[in-house]
Amino acid sequence: MSLFQDVRKEYSKVQWPKKKEIISSTVWVVVMAVILSIYLGVFDLIATRLLKNLVSLFGG
Repeated sequence: MSLFQDVRKEYSKVQWPKKKEIISSTVWVVVMAVILSIYLGVFDLIATRLLKNLVSLFGG
């Protein structure tokens, strides 16, 4: 059996996700990315202000 025949045989065994599963997973990833972006943005803002205050406090 050739490589391409083996690949074709294995390809037919693959169980592809349904459209609903793909949409659900995509929405979940986008929502989590937005939440993580907001979290990191807030953390960055707080850290920046804290460091600026520390630098100004110690005469930098």
